[in-house]
Amino acid sequence: MSMDKYRGETSRQSPDSEDFLVQINDSLANLEEVENEGVKLINLINEHHDKIQHAGYATQDVKEKLESLYRDAIKQASREEEMDKKITKDIDKYLESIKDSRTPSDGLNIEENNHKKKRSQENTSVNNKAKKPKVSQSKSSVIIKNGTSVAAKQPRDKDIEENWILATVVGYKPESKSYEVEDADKDEASNRPGERFIVPVKNVIAIPNPGEMRSPEFPKDSTVIALYPHTTCFYKAVVVIPPSKLTPKTSRYLLTFEDDENAERYVDAHYVLDIPKER
Repeated sequence: MSMDKYRGETSRQSPDSEDFLVQINDSLANLEEVENEGVKLINLINEHHDKIQHAGYATQDVKEKLESLYRDAIKQASREEEMDKKITKDIDKYLESIKDSRTPSDGLNIEENNHKKKRSQENTSVNNKAKKPKVSQSKSSVIIKNGTSVAAKQPRDKDIEENWILATVVGYKPESKSYEVEDADKDEASNRPGERFIVPVKNVIAIPNPGEMRSPEFPKDSTVIALYPHTTCFYKAVVVIPPSKLTPKTSRYLLTFEDDENAERYVDAHYVLDIPKER
């Protein structure tokens, strides 16, 4: 990630500004290394799960290795998050130092000075918007752990309507930025697990643990997707009463589902999710 665009902003940069540039570039290089470490850890974890799946059981050695890899992955994710926060703060400080170093030039009248100040603020705003998303992208790329319950959009070749269903993550494929998920709808007769399929990252939403709720909660009349009671399918719904407004207070929403004749149904809060944005 180059910071060269900032170097031409002004000839009056202070030594502090230059220090920020060096510090930010070094931090970004370190962040990239940490992100690569995360990808390697996920690949190792998936390799061990593949071995277990192929053998049909897990040896004690494999179990211990997986536990160690999970601990390393948690530490790596924490390091990455802390580095994100630090880089964002450094960029804010750098932009502030640029703004502070811009003083009116000699010989300009008041109107010209105001015009220059306005243009300077616009440039700072554009640069701020241009840089921050790059830093925060790693947050959106946090890998969902194996075993996590998710809402997954079925591929067209599996479901022509591409409905969202309840599933479990069984693997991550970094080369294609996709997940392998297992349908929660099992074959009750044979007790076989649900079908597995590959889904792009953008079509997977992690589900909070039972008892956890989105904060802030969805207010009345919000449009959401929610797990239809006694099924494994998510459908569009509208919030009638959020948990905090129910009497007594509960961890459930009262919803009306689309094409459900305005019937009001209770759904556990962790199964009520934001409407997925088309990307």
